[in-house]
Amino acid sequence: MRWRPTLALMLLATPLRAQAPDPAHDGPPLVLRLAVAPAGPVWVGQRIAVTLTALTPLRFADPPSWPDLAATQGRMILLPEGGTVPGVDRVDGKDYVALQHTYSVFAAEAGPLVIAPVAMALRVGGPNGQPVEAHATTTESRITARLPPGVSDVTRLVVAPSFRMTAAIEGDVGQLRAGQAVVRTLRMQADDTTSMLLPAGAWGSPEGVRVYPDPPVLQDRSERGIFHASRSERVAFVPERAGPLELPGFAVTWFDPRSGRSREVRADAVRLDVLPADAPGTETGTTAGRWAALLGAAGMGLLIVGGIAWGWRRRSGPHRCEAPPITALARACRSGDAQAAVRALYRWSDAVRPPGGERTIAALARQAGVPALAREAQALEDRAFGARDSRWTGSALLDAARRTERALRNRAGQVSTPALPALNPAAAPRPAPRMSQPRWVR
Repeated sequence: MRWRPTLALMLLATPLRAQAPDPAHDGPPLVLRLAVAPAGPVWVGQRIAVTLTALTPLRFADPPSWPDLAATQGRMILLPEGGTVPGVDRVDGKDYVALQHTYSVFAAEAGPLVIAPVAMALRVGGPNGQPVEAHATTTESRITARLPPGVSDVTRLVVAPSFRMTAAIEGDVGQLRAGQAVVRTLRMQADDTTSMLLPAGAWGSPEGVRVYPDPPVLQDRSERGIFHASRSERVAFVPERAGPLELPGFAVTWFDPRSGRSREVRADAVRLDVLPADAPGTETGTTAGRWAALLGAAGMGLLIVGGIAWGWRRRSGPHRCEAPPITALARACRSGDAQAAVRALYRWSDAVRPPGGERTIAALARQAGVPALAREAQALEDRAFGARDSRWTGSALLDAARRTERALRNRAGQVSTPALPALNPAAAPRPAPRMSQPRWVR
């Protein structure tokens, strides 16, 4: 195939006068071809280049609108991006003007993958020089996808020619005390794949530790036809008591489709010694006693002044309090901001969740008997971290949250609550975002 950079001339060039029918181009006015590379068996998660070529004897009157690919058997992931290249090819021994469009497809499960025939209708140059409507359809394409040897969990699998994973700890953890945060970071980088296929960090939920994950940062870019994907995560762990602490590690299976070899890439566990939060000081002597007396007097004065101010504010106006979590969730739902709604949903769920048990939205929905909460939360997460076409609406999520609160209040009426608050209250935890596979992978 001889390719030439003549796309603009193909689309814009118009004959100055009507052309007589050309007997040399009495073939079909439009031909479509669908090619798959690699053509042989592929691995689950491996990038497949599917090229759709449109050919016409004279010229394309309009730029083609390339259709999406669909699978009639098996499941696949289709990236929205695609490149178009002009050129010239031969059909039945005759020169045809050609346009090639390449899709990036990933097999989502083992077994046969059948790409449905593609049909297109285009305006092309006719024998007399005037545009005519032409139709063409490809045949279906069949691909066989296999799991790499020894792999059973595709959610922990990366199929790419190159892969790097680095884990680190921010700050000095040598003097970590109960109630202080230790931050772990994770970065994954891979070529010839997409960031949505990079697995999430398996941080776990250590006993006696609150976990505060930030939403992951996914990035994709293309350089000279090579895809580069990255995923970054940042998670804060806050121990609630002193003693030895182990933050779990995890592993990812990396399979290189070129060599056919796999290896395990690990993020090691972190072992810490947490000190008590109320460690006594070591200062002694007259100076220390004097400072202690001064600080005690100052503290007493502040308490007196604060009490007076508090009483005056109660008499002079209504008591101001922080807006309840449901108010913040309602504000985020009405704004349509999926990222803000995810954060507000996590804070609200931790505020209303009964103590003990599993700390997930699905578990909260089961406790309250409101399955719509789990369904709307999943739709929100798909919108925020995955498929942009998710049918999430803030009003449905807000209605499910309010019904959950009412159900939990009714059940809590028969359960006594402790008279005193927690000794060391902490900020409401945010469970890790559940970056699931896209809808068509589930």
